[in-house]
Order: sequence, then C-alpha cells, then structure tokens
Amino acid sequence: MTEKVTHLTYEALKSMVEYQDNTTQYCVQILNIVFQDDMKSKNGILYQCICSDGFAKMKMHILNLSPSILANISKLNPIIRILELKLSQPFFIVIKHEVLYLDKCQVGQPLDYEEFKRMNYTNPNGNNEIQFPRAPHVLHINSNKKQSMLPQQQQKQINDFMNQDQQQTKSGVKLSIQQKQSQIKQAPQFVENQIYQPPSDINLLKISELYPGMRGFKIKGRITSKTDITQFKNGKGYLFTIEIIDSDKQTIQGVFFNKLCDKFYDFIDIGKVYYFENASVKTNRYSSKNQNQSDYQIHFEDFSKISIAQDDEEIDTFAYQIKTIEDVDNLSLDEKCDVLGVIIDIKPTTQIMTKSNENRSKKNITLYDQTQRGIDIVLWGQQAEKWQFQKDEIVAFRGLKISDYQMVRNLTVTNSTIYEKNLSNLKKINGFQEFYEFYSKNKDFLETKPKESRKKFPLSYIEQIKKDFEGIRNIKFVKFYEIKAYITNIFTKLLYYEGCENCKRKVVYIQQTKLYHCQSCNQNFDQPSYKYMFNAKIADTTGNLSVSVANDQGQQILQLSCDEFQKKSQVDKDNYVKRANFQQFRFLIIGKVETYNDEIRPRYYISTFIQDDIVSDNEELYNQIKQMLSQNY
Repeated sequence: MTEKVTHLTYEALKSMVEYQDNTTQYCVQILNIVFQDDMKSKNGILYQCICSDGFAKMKMHILNLSPSILANISKLNPIIRILELKLSQPFFIVIKHEVLYLDKCQVGQPLDYEEFKRMNYTNPNGNNEIQFPRAPHVLHINSNKKQSMLPQQQQKQINDFMNQDQQQTKSGVKLSIQQKQSQIKQAPQFVENQIYQPPSDINLLKISELYPGMRGFKIKGRITSKTDITQFKNGKGYLFTIEIIDSDKQTIQGVFFNKLCDKFYDFIDIGKVYYFENASVKTNRYSSKNQNQSDYQIHFEDFSKISIAQDDEEIDTFAYQIKTIEDVDNLSLDEKCDVLGVIIDIKPTTQIMTKSNENRSKKNITLYDQTQRGIDIVLWGQQAEKWQFQKDEIVAFRGLKISDYQMVRNLTVTNSTIYEKNLSNLKKINGFQEFYEFYSKNKDFLETKPKESRKKFPLSYIEQIKKDFEGIRNIKFVKFYEIKAYITNIFTKLLYYEGCENCKRKVVYIQQTKLYHCQSCNQNFDQPSYKYMFNAKIADTTGNLSVSVANDQGQQILQLSCDEFQKKSQVDKDNYVKRANFQQFRFLIIGKVETYNDEIRPRYYISTFIQDDIVSDNEELYNQIKQMLSQNY
C-alpha cells in the first residue's frame, strides 16, 4: 500500500529551477490547465499547466494528462507525483506522473515564481500541508467521560474553540503554522482535570517514514553524536549537527543553524533519548553511504520542539557496526565505517599547509585488530589537538571515512566522528568480545609494523599503459598501474630543488636578507631543505616510458637523502646515478592527462615501490595460464 502523502514537496519549484534537480519525485498541485495551448508530440499531448508547491507557482508542461484530472480541474485542484521530469529551460516537462488526490482545495497561497524569487524565496502566506477532513473533536476529561463536570464557563470556552476549528476545516481555509500555534496557546489548559498531556509515543513516526518536504511530524530517538558549533567559511552564520537513532536502528542527521544553536546546544546530550517535533525534512547531499543512515536531514526551525523522553531500551545506546580492518579493504572510497582495536602507535602532532594555504594540525595513530592488520587513523584540526590517546589503549571509533594515500588505505576522522574507550561501555558493543579474546591472548606479541591495507593492481606492461592513454584528451583521466621495470636512464639536468622544511614547496633566496623565503608558509630559513625532483626512463620487455620521480622515490632509487646527495662532489654524484641505472624495481605508476604550454599530453609518475609478493604473483600467473588453456580447448 502506497504511503499517504500529507505535504507537497517543500521548495519543489526552487529545486527544479535553481538546482536543476530532476531525480526527486516531487509532489505538486495543478492549479489550472491552459487547454488552448496543448501541443501534440510523437509521445502524446502536452498540456500547459500552472503548478504549485504551496509557496510558489509556475508554468509546466505535462505529457498525456490523466483524464480524471481533465474532468475535475474546473472544481478542484488535483495533486500529482512527478515520476519522470525533463528539464530544458525555460521548459519543465513532466513525462510521467501519477494522481494522488483529485478532491483537494488549493494548498497555501503561492506567489508567481519570479516574485517568490525576488522575495528571497520567502512567502509568509505559503504552506505545503495538504488539507484532510478531520473527525469531530472528542474531549476526554476523566474516566466517566462526562464534560458536564467542568464549570459552565470553561465548557463554553472549549466548545467555542472546537466549533471555530471545525468551521476553518469546512471552509477550506488553511491556517499557517504560526496561527495554529497562537490558537493552541489560547486554548484552555485545565491542570485540575489533566487536559494537558506531556510528550508521549502517540503518533510517532519512524525515521524510515520521513521524506523531503515533510513537516509536522514527531519522532523519538537517541543522540549518538553531536558536533562542535562550526562557523561558516564566509563568517555569516554557524551550525552544529547531531545524529539520531531510533528503535529500528535507522539514523538521521539533525542540523541546527544560528540562533537555534544557542537554544538547543546545551540542552542536547549524547546518549539521551528525546522527542523531536515540527522540523523540516530535506535531502542530505552529503550522505555517508551508510546503509542504515537516512538519505535525508532534519533541519530544525524556530517552531521546532525537542523534549526529553524516558530512556528506551529498544533504542541502541552504542550503535556501532564494527568492521574489521580486513573488511575495510573491500569497502568503497569515502564510505564511512566503525572500527575497534588497540592503538599500537601514535605519531606526534604536525602542522600541515593545505592547498588553501591554511595551517592545520595533523596526527596519525595506528589501530590493530584481531585480523592481525593495522591501519592508520588520521586526525585533523581540533581532533588532532584535543583527542588524547595512549599506546596499548583499546578504542572504538564510529563514523570514520575511508580514504587512500599513495594507494595505502587509511581512515580519516570527520566532524561527526565519535570514539569510546571506556571499557564498561566497550563491552556493550557488538564485536567487542571477539576482539577482546584475541587481545587477551596476544597482547604481548602484537606487531609494531603490521601489514598495510594496500589496494592491489594486476601486473601490467608499458605497452599496455601507452595504449590506454593513446588519444585521450580528458584532463581528469587518471589510471594506476603496477609494473616491473628497469631504470635505464636518469636525466641529470635537474635532479633536485631547494625546498621548504614544512610544506616542501620551492623557496626563494633573498639577497638582501641572505635568507631563503617560502611564499607558501611565509617563513624564512637560513638553509633550504633539498628535495629530489627528476625525470627518468624505465623499460620492460614491451617498451620504455618517461616518468617523473619525487623526493621519497628518488631517495629509494639513489639510496641517499637529498640533503646528503647535494653535498657530494660532482664525481660522486655521477657514480650514485650510474649505480642506480639498470636496477629492476616493482613500481606503482600513476598516469594522468595534463596541460603543459597549452598542449594536452599524458604524464606518468612513480608513486611507490612495491615489494615482490611471490605467492600472489604465482597465483596470478597460474590463473592467467589456466584462463589461456580454457580458451584454447
């Protein structure tokens, strides 16, 4: 059975016009049909209609309009769900639709879209709630259900309030949310007879039942995470977010802006259960790809209500879905996951210069689990400075983002990441017992340098690399290759450069100050830090390839740091280069299409050196031979 639609899609027309979003199944109301402007096409008849989302209205074309709509448009304004929409400004063409209601009055008082836009997308008389007939109010005072016990004056006030509400319904006038609130405040509340009821589980919805544009709902859930209040980059506002989990283990993100941060931030505590009412549901453009997380967000507004509820055992206290480090290899990039393990290494906090020339703190910790694998967790900014961990400490992390650095898999802390290291709480997390049994038996034998989670590529050849990039003009095209090749020549015209100790970018020698200046860090140095940067030619049995070599890879090839190399005499430098030639390595090559002097061409970089894995190589060779034999017979 189709879920009952109670609201037109909030800001549907704005989403179509401004964001060109044709993927959402919008619910809109048809206010009028211009019959004389219908156009015939090969797929049917296009009708020009005036459609509304309750706040704004504009012209749209609807293909093969339902006969039921054509028959009823003179009396009422039908509501439809758009199943397929084609955007070709200034035309908005509904290819497919379904009729939701035929018997509804006009929703809200929509403005023409251009006027709505001029008013900064606001409409004080707008509304998107669909009106339904209401059953007469029945007021239950006490167990024998007799209203006659109320004083005569109080009874009259209640009856007047009920009659007024029914008259509004019959006349089809839709009250704004503010008007309804003012009426509710004026309604009598008799404490003596307990007419007022505190928040309860009545009319609760599940998180899975929410949809974009929905308002006036009530859900119940536990707070599993709360971020710090963060200022917008333009400095014109601030926000914080929470994560809510319900009894079905579904989660959704809640967002608070500006003055609502002041109102609710201190009131909301992680781990407590609350009722959430009267907010707005919107599509979450930054979904975490977690299968239990809603694709939507709850945006709290001035009239939103949050009330403390009694603790509910059906709602998870520690909603961790633990993945082993071995499982992380099979997850997609940017996906979020929860992990549990023991910290075996903590790197000191460093300052990193980002591409936006911003100094940020960074700290790496290494986590180890029962799969006997380790993985780096990268902390940035305030988390790197404030979160304190100790070696051999057991920690569970929730909401880490999967990323790759030089093809080595790692996990990055985000603004919504939380952690737990209290042993009594860790015991409540699914998967803890399995890890703890392993840890208790092996805690004295943990590897200090466990196997990395490195993405694997099949062994390729230079001929294949060149074919893949032949004729490619897309500057976003990037591909990775694992090859075995010899270094046949190192070009010595430029082997290294004078760099910055912090950001590794080039420094400039200032003659007046006798110092080296880094424009990126805006710092001066007595001496530069020398960094390798040279070109080389590599070859295998299928051909040769020119590649670029950066500092770390150059140090592995020449077996000497660049600072030491530049101090050598020219004869010694030449000898180091000669010894490096005709050595065989296993490389990870990155191929990119770049623009240089207005010429688009491929460029190849040595990313890392890979140790030979004889067992894996033999398995791969065996499978290739097996595949060839199967094709021949």
